[in-house]
Amino acid sequence: MPEFCNAVFRWESVYSSRDYLAFALLVAAVCAVMGVAMPENQAPVKLRNLIKAPAGWSAGDYHGYYTSENLHDYLNGGAARYLGYGFQELYMREYLGGSQGKSRVIVELYRMDSPANAYGIFSSDRAGHNPGSVGVEAALGEHLLQFYQGDYFVRILDIDLVGGLKPALLEFGRLIARALPSAGEHSVPELVGRLPAGRLIKSSLIYFHTQNSLNSLIYLGEENILGLGPRVEAVSAEYQPKPNSPSFTVRAILIRYEDEKSCTEGFDNLLRNKPELPENPGRELSHIAKRDRELLLIFGKPGPKWSLWLEAKTWKGQ
Repeated sequence: MPEFCNAVFRWESVYSSRDYLAFALLVAAVCAVMGVAMPENQAPVKLRNLIKAPAGWSAGDYHGYYTSENLHDYLNGGAARYLGYGFQELYMREYLGGSQGKSRVIVELYRMDSPANAYGIFSSDRAGHNPGSVGVEAALGEHLLQFYQGDYFVRILDIDLVGGLKPALLEFGRLIARALPSAGEHSVPELVGRLPAGRLIKSSLIYFHTQNSLNSLIYLGEENILGLGPRVEAVSAEYQPKPNSPSFTVRAILIRYEDEKSCTEGFDNLLRNKPELPENPGRELSHIAKRDRELLLIFGKPGPKWSLWLEAKTWKGQ
């Protein structure tokens, strides 16, 4: 049974913060009853010292340190998403406190290989509003705060979902952000700004590299026909092309390859395999364009005039 509890605690949703919160409630209940702690902490002192707790909060029993070699032990099926963003190491720790001294918060501190990838993992599952006072950018929900700064992505979770802990989550976030290295000038990848801003849904911007990430946005099948990988950059965003129909959206994906040859191979492979794509994406892929080492895909049916407008603006970087 202890092995079961540890396996359950190390689960992480690939797709949704809402799923993560719901599952955390089950995990907390099971592990509290069984009295099982996380593996003994082996995190470097420098990493541990980056987590700061507000007054009235103290470290609990659950803690762990993970690298790319054992990340699957903690995140289970969700590890591939983090590894696709250049994951380096993770330190997580439970804290106890709150007004009654019985609330529980889990802090997860992820170090990625670059500020661009810290932004990327944040963009892949942001949920909530930006409080504007934590890290470079943050997302605060009722039970979860996420933010990125420099090479770091931070998740702070009200694990029992008791509510009312937003001020504490924010205070944890502010203290940790002050302890982290400065963000520098180029946290948001340049490619993200290439998609035109007109009618764009800003919260839908997602920066990624891998087929695993693409399939969480729009499923093109298990074969990596576009040749995505760590050295390929991609950004996805949703648009509202019709001002009078705000519920009608389309998705644009801009991919930048290492060289023009790789881009041409991805372009040709997509055209060759288009008839074999899953039914909905195959039907909705309405526009494909290539220029130099960049490939633009539009899913949805905004009409050729709008698609050509988006293409022209994208190539101009506007």
